[in-house]
Amino acid sequence: MKKALIVVSCLLVAVLAFLVAYDMVTWRDGLSEKPVLYVYPQEEQQLTVTLDLEGSLDTVYPAPDDQRATDRGTQASWTVTASPDGTLTDASGRTYPYLFWDGPVRQEPPQQGFVVAREDAVPFLEEKLALLGLSDRESADFITYWAPRIRAYDYTFVSFDASAYTQHASYSFTDEAGASVTPDTFIRVFMTIREADANTVVQPQTLAPSPTRSGFTAVEWGGTEQQKSHR
Repeated sequence: MKKALIVVSCLLVAVLAFLVAYDMVTWRDGLSEKPVLYVYPQEEQQLTVTLDLEGSLDTVYPAPDDQRATDRGTQASWTVTASPDGTLTDASGRTYPYLFWDGPVRQEPPQQGFVVAREDAVPFLEEKLALLGLSDRESADFITYWAPRIRAYDYTFVSFDASAYTQHASYSFTDEAGASVTPDTFIRVFMTIREADANTVVQPQTLAPSPTRSGFTAVEWGGTEQQKSHR
């Protein structure tokens, strides 16, 4: 009987030690970082782009023409003249390559993805972003922002599941007359990263190729980095 109690006690100690060492590690919600929106109409036209966000905005550039609180969170809109090459011109004549914003994002830590070694960060992103439909220019913008973040770790978990993010952030477009305009092609890429190690095992993620661009096209990319939190 005493031997049985000793064995049970040892098992309890081992389980508690495991919980302290591992299960108390969670992942904090991150910031939705540098979502940028490119707009490519078939011909130059004035557009009002409206973002409806479930949450708050932090940094926005260019400054929206209108921003207000809603029951859902925040709404911001920009009125610009959009050119087929993606150049956006505001009422003052200043030009921009895209619309930018960031803000807090809540999402469950994704389980499907990839473990990327520091030295593989750039070729990995080049391959995956091309598959997801970004142009060379858009990929360069993405990589110059995110590759240093991935290379900050020896190994990084990377996931491209945009489904949770797109439920919290939606866009609408109207023309100069106020009529709704729907992009013929809308590509949205959202990446989640967090620190990993050489022994991290994840369920591989299968990425669906992006549809071929046609007609009025809008492209968005962004991401978030989840940090460890010890409870």
